[in-house]
Amino acid sequence: MRYTINFDCKTHHISKDKKIPILLRVSINGVHDYLNTGKRIKETHYDTNTKSVKSGIAGFSALTSFIDRQKVRVENIISDFEKKGEVATLFKVKDIYERETGKVKSDSFYDFAEETIKWERENTAISDSTLNNYTKEIKKLKVYRAKLSIHDIDKKFLETYKFYLLETLGQAKNTAYHAMCFLRKYTKKLFDDGKISPYPFAKFQVGSPFEVDPDYLEPEELSKLHDIYDSLELTKIIRTAKSKYTKYKEFNVGEKYQEILRYFLVACYTGLRHSDIKTLRREHIKGKFIVKEMIKGREGRRKTVRIPIRKRLFSLLDMSNPTGLIFANPVMEDSQTNKYLKAIMALPIVKIDKHITFHCARHSFAIISLLLGIKIEVVSDILGHSELTTTQRYARVVDRLREQEMDKWDKMAKEEFNSDNLHDIICPGCENTVMKLEKGVIALNKIPMICPYCATTFAFNLKESSPVLTEKMPVYAPMQVITA
Repeated sequence: MRYTINFDCKTHHISKDKKIPILLRVSINGVHDYLNTGKRIKETHYDTNTKSVKSGIAGFSALTSFIDRQKVRVENIISDFEKKGEVATLFKVKDIYERETGKVKSDSFYDFAEETIKWERENTAISDSTLNNYTKEIKKLKVYRAKLSIHDIDKKFLETYKFYLLETLGQAKNTAYHAMCFLRKYTKKLFDDGKISPYPFAKFQVGSPFEVDPDYLEPEELSKLHDIYDSLELTKIIRTAKSKYTKYKEFNVGEKYQEILRYFLVACYTGLRHSDIKTLRREHIKGKFIVKEMIKGREGRRKTVRIPIRKRLFSLLDMSNPTGLIFANPVMEDSQTNKYLKAIMALPIVKIDKHITFHCARHSFAIISLLLGIKIEVVSDILGHSELTTTQRYARVVDRLREQEMDKWDKMAKEEFNSDNLHDIICPGCENTVMKLEKGVIALNKIPMICPYCATTFAFNLKESSPVLTEKMPVYAPMQVITA
């Protein structure tokens, strides 16, 4: 059996305090993996060329001694297998090492996921919002099953949990999709680390996110909301406290409505996300533009956007706040903001019967911009999209809206040539069609006619759509059709 044990550090796993983990690179019969010793050193104390701790640093002797002891520990584990006549695999060696060093406390999936998320928060660029969503997924999973072993997750478990999300909780398909993605991520890590087998998702397809039309405001609805904001009507709304222990029996909830509507409107005019609105500052206003670095995606990728400022948007920006923030009162968390937006949309003076959340402001900006004829490349750049295909989602919505509007041409043509909308005036003498007359054009009950084919004189009853022969002509001249 061939094996090597070397000190190594993954320098791309740098924590926020600029430290890297002390690892042992163990190779057995050509298969290698890293064992985490549980200690960290400053990045500047590691020599990447010699793969060793730099001499002369504080604590050099203690660190090198610790690393040597860990190497001996791994060698002893391998030797024990040889003494027993058993084959030492990398998985077995790693499992024993982690148990001896207290790295693995249990086979609980929750313990594993929570510890991994904690590590990712400290050592990776994955955004806090993404990791917070993972934590919420754990809480939701615990409601379904209080205790969950890493070995309990199989195809049957995934099927029943998905059914629970869709049928019992009544969650949307995309919500269930993201829950499955969370499970797939951490079970994949367990499988790659050799802790579980077989891989649960080998026979369970997560699929792709379901494409749904985004909720958005139409231009008229956006203008209506801004007019309501300018009128200050919301500030007059008073609510009665529900709790008898509340100090004040009535409170002015309208002031809160007004403030939330303000930063919601700013998002509608800029396409900024909730996190970017929350951190919008005076220094981001550069002349006639908002210039801001946006943090996007679960990996926290950054992109600077330039958003033109127009009159209605500028009227909503507070440039006098001493803190430098555009919004003096702290922007409420996303979920709380959405509750207030729901209440605002249901107000009698608003009456917008749509499921409007804060993120709908971003959808509204994109769709209204495309409806106004702004090029999709410009909209994509302002939104900070890395790929134009992301923006094309909104373009498809706009195309459907245009198709619906163009259908009105077909409707008009159908009405124009609809025979049900015409009087066929037929001569009672020769039964030739004298003319076709659109219903409702002439306000008379009867109109006198002279047939151009047989000179029969008759009156046509517009109410009954029938001709009546007449012996005497009325005092006004009959309608005569002249043929060429």
